[in-house]
Amino acid sequence: MIKKFILKTAYFILPAVFLFGISLIGLIRTESPDVLRMGMIPNIYKHYRDRFDLSEKENFERLSKTKKRKFDFLTMGDSFSEQKGYGYNHFLAEKYTTLHVDEFISNNQIQTLINLINGDFFDHYTIKYVVLQNVERHFIDNITGINFNTKIEQKQIDSLILNHHEELKENKTDSEFFSRSTLQFPLYYMPKFFICKDYLSNDLIYNYNLNSKKLFSNESDKLLFYKYDIISLAESNKISNVVLLNNVLNKISQKLQEKNVKLIVLPAPDKYDMYYDDIADKINLEKPLFFEHIKPLKKNYLYINSKEILKSHMNNEQDIYFYDDTHWSPVASRIIVNEIDKAVHAR
Repeated sequence: MIKKFILKTAYFILPAVFLFGISLIGLIRTESPDVLRMGMIPNIYKHYRDRFDLSEKENFERLSKTKKRKFDFLTMGDSFSEQKGYGYNHFLAEKYTTLHVDEFISNNQIQTLINLINGDFFDHYTIKYVVLQNVERHFIDNITGINFNTKIEQKQIDSLILNHHEELKENKTDSEFFSRSTLQFPLYYMPKFFICKDYLSNDLIYNYNLNSKKLFSNESDKLLFYKYDIISLAESNKISNVVLLNNVLNKISQKLQEKNVKLIVLPAPDKYDMYYDDIADKINLEKPLFFEHIKPLKKNYLYINSKEILKSHMNNEQDIYFYDDTHWSPVASRIIVNEIDKAVHAR
């Protein structure tokens, strides 16, 4: 009787254990690599990141922790500015004293920079250059409703820091035995990765075939990128929006110059834009135009044309972006810092 019960139970449980084992081995649940996690893309290149040293502690000072008040550079941005020990501001700090405004403070970095200028921040801190970094897909969004009359005082920043508690990002549901991913990953998303091409995975990550296997060191011909890279083109491809953005940046630059601070604008190209020319089949894929629109506009700030700079290295350098992530690898971060260095010395 007991033996029959065990056999019947095993009949149902063992397949579930098998599927769970597959998802445990092949499914990414950590914050990074983000495209593998968001798209439920199988992690088949286990040693891909071994070529990078991602273990270094960040060199720059954080506004939330430092007691220092004098810096060469202030960096503000989004997740590209939060890559810690392998981001551009980490390598910038190897050459210059660098203060970074934590993402939980900067939020919309453009509005926050305006708030800092209008407040007393630059009375408390001596800064030579501000690097304003913004990923391409959110650049136009971030000037929607921008207000040049708001401000934030140092005591408000101190209060933000005091009351900030880091959230632990952990998807407990998806790591449990009976979860959506336990079934969907091995039965649907993993087979789809090997069978299909040019598709949207888990409604978040596009997987398109490239016309080369030389762009990433794992010799993959897959381009994995965030779907908002395409959705955002509806606004970022409009030249009127880019002109408006440039006007905002010029105005910010003027206000910083009144405080003897120079603005450096660093757009981070979307991965889709960076590799658009290398996609094998571009039928029905809209061409990104943001960098073409902004390049000829008159600028009162130092502009880092990151797309042009990084593309010029793509024939000689692999992994400008991580294969498995939406962000720059340390290869790109170092290239960008060299260009910032050149821009500063060219003045």
